[in-house]
Amino acid sequence: MKWLPPATLAVREVLRATGTLFQLSWVSCLPLSLFGVVASVAPGSESIASGEGRGLVHSGQWWGLYAASMLLTLVCYGAVMLRQQSLVDGTPLRVFEALRRSAMALPAAAMAAVLYIVCAPLLLPIVWLSLAWTVALWEGCGPLQACRRSIGLVRGHSFKLAGSYLATVAAVLVFVMLVGIFFGVVMSVAGQQGARTGIAASRVLFSALLSLPVVYVSAMLVSVYRGLRR
Repeated sequence: MKWLPPATLAVREVLRATGTLFQLSWVSCLPLSLFGVVASVAPGSESIASGEGRGLVHSGQWWGLYAASMLLTLVCYGAVMLRQQSLVDGTPLRVFEALRRSAMALPAAAMAAVLYIVCAPLLLPIVWLSLAWTVALWEGCGPLQACRRSIGLVRGHSFKLAGSYLATVAAVLVFVMLVGIFFGVVMSVAGQQGARTGIAASRVLFSALLSLPVVYVSAMLVSVYRGLRR
C-alpha cells in the first residue's frame, strides 16, 4: 500500500489519504499514542483512586503531576506526527529522535493548545490554526511563525477543510460513545466491590483505546499539510 497526498481538499479525498496513512502508521505509532493518552489521564485517575481533590482544589504535588503529564502528552503526540511525516517521505524516524524533535517544538504546541481552547466556540479560527503544530514540528519554526504559516496554507481552503475536520470529529465522537457504553456495561457487571479502584482503572483503559483516534487525527493533519504543500 502506497500513500498518496490528497489530489484535492474535498472531504472524500482527504479522508482517503488519511485512511491510507493511518493503516500504514498505526502499528508503529500506537505505542507513542498510547503512552501519551495514558499520561494525559494519570492525574485524574490518581485523584479518583486516592479520593483527594475536588474540582480545582488539589495539592501542589498533584498540580506538578498534571503539568508533567500534559507536557509528556504533547511530546508523545508530536512524535506521532513526526513519525508519520517521515513515513510519508520514506525516511523512517527513530522513536527517540522523534521525541527529541517534538520536545523542541513544545512552545509552539503549548501556544497552539491555548489558542484552540480560546477559539473553541469559533470554527474558522480553529481551522486557520489547525496546522500550526504540524508546521512547527516539521519546519522547525517558532510559535508565531508557525501560526502565520498555518493561516497562509489554509487560507482559501477553510470551508473544505472544515468539512473534513467535522466529519472526523463526528466519527471520533461515535467511537468514544461506543467505548463508553462498553465500559459502562463492564462496570455495572462488576458491581460495587472495588468501585473506586475500578473506576480509576477503567479511565486508564478507556483513554488507552482513544490512542487509535489520536493516530487517525494526526494522520489527517499530516495528509492535509502535505496536500497543501504540493
